[in-house]
Amino acid sequence: MTSNSEKKDKSLAEFVLIIVLVGIMMAIFIKLYNKNESQFRQAGFASIAQTFTTKVNVVHAQWMMDNQPSTVYLASLNNETKQSITVNEAGWIDVTTSVLPCQAIWQLVMQVPITAMKLSISAIAVHTGKEPQRSEFSAEQLALNKGLCRYVLVDGSYFQYNRVNGKVSKLSNTD
Repeated sequence: MTSNSEKKDKSLAEFVLIIVLVGIMMAIFIKLYNKNESQFRQAGFASIAQTFTTKVNVVHAQWMMDNQPSTVYLASLNNETKQSITVNEAGWIDVTTSVLPCQAIWQLVMQVPITAMKLSISAIAVHTGKEPQRSEFSAEQLALNKGLCRYVLVDGSYFQYNRVNGKVSKLSNTD
């Protein structure tokens, strides 16, 4: 009878040991995940910025091939309808009919509302100071003052889209 009791004690001890080991491994994983979470977030945001850049360049190339219309139509592999994207005179994605143009540009480019992203991203229209006088600056400099959209993560990292010349900046951090 003692051998049966010893076997039960031994299997109970093995079970407890396995539970303790699984708990330790989970604690280590959680610690490593929390330690590297910002790097995971940065990698995801960098991927989003690259996707944004690619779409801007695709739209501009299509604009050039279509004899420079005010609206570019992009076909999709998964959908028979074409996506309509408004562009400015230079062929870069731009929205002038919205109160929140940077958010509308995000929607056009990414085809997902900014509020539906897993990362908390804000769209900010950046103005570079007070309104310059036309006599002091060229028309392009005046336009650049109103043409920046900054897409920002909570931690301060961001990339910018210049609506005037289509440039998408590299991912930056405010630190």
